[in-house]
Amino acid sequence: MARSSDQLAKLKLRFDAIPRAVREAVIPALDKSADQLVAAAKHLAPEDDGDLKNSICREAGEHDLQRVVKAGDDKAFYAMFVEHGTAETPAQPFMFPAYRLNKDQIQRRLKREIGKAIKLEFSK
Repeated sequence: MARSSDQLAKLKLRFDAIPRAVREAVIPALDKSADQLVAAAKHLAPEDDGDLKNSICREAGEHDLQRVVKAGDDKAFYAMFVEHGTAETPAQPFMFPAYRLNKDQIQRRLKREIGKAIKLEFSK
């Protein structure tokens, strides 16, 4: 997805408006949610030699409130082909089902932690 510099500037302003204490309070919930998604994707991923499952991991994103869950590395470069299929092989999705299974719980966790952090920050 192409991003314009105006969109990034507006997003940066919105992130800067969030108090630092609230951001720091939410980071453990982000990490827990990303780890939950990694575990679900590893559970659902097909296993031949284990390279695909071992390649599923969590990484830091572009800013401190972003986590990236990805599959595939030098050994398991074929992760996208397994997820979506090819002309010769049917799709064996594992990332999108893991996301759909955990989406509601992750959203509830993040909303709860954000709410707690905001209440704590503004009750001072």
